[in-house]
Amino acid sequence: MDEILQQILHELRDLKSDVSGLKSDVSSLKAGQERIETKVDNLALELRSNFKFTNDKLEEHKSIFTVVSNEIKGIKGDIEFLSGKSGKHDTEINHIMNMLRG
Repeated sequence: MDEILQQILHELRDLKSDVSGLKSDVSSLKAGQERIETKVDNLALELRSNFKFTNDKLEEHKSIFTVVSNEIKGIKGDIEFLSGKSGKHDTEINHIMNMLRG
């Protein structure tokens, strides 16, 4: 009977050692999880900051494109007007040249 008690005591010591190791493993896992959570939080903060910067730049470029587009539309109108004037002058010059030849 004494031998059985010794064997049970030995098994209990092994079990206690295994439980201590498990506690250590769980503590390591918790610490690792906390580091991962911190890194994810930092990454999310950085991504939000980058998104805001990119969004602000996009709005700035959109405004510039709108200004440039309006300028191009105005220039296009001027070109069409001047092209019409040039065609009219070419016709008048051709008419005068024909009169001088003839």
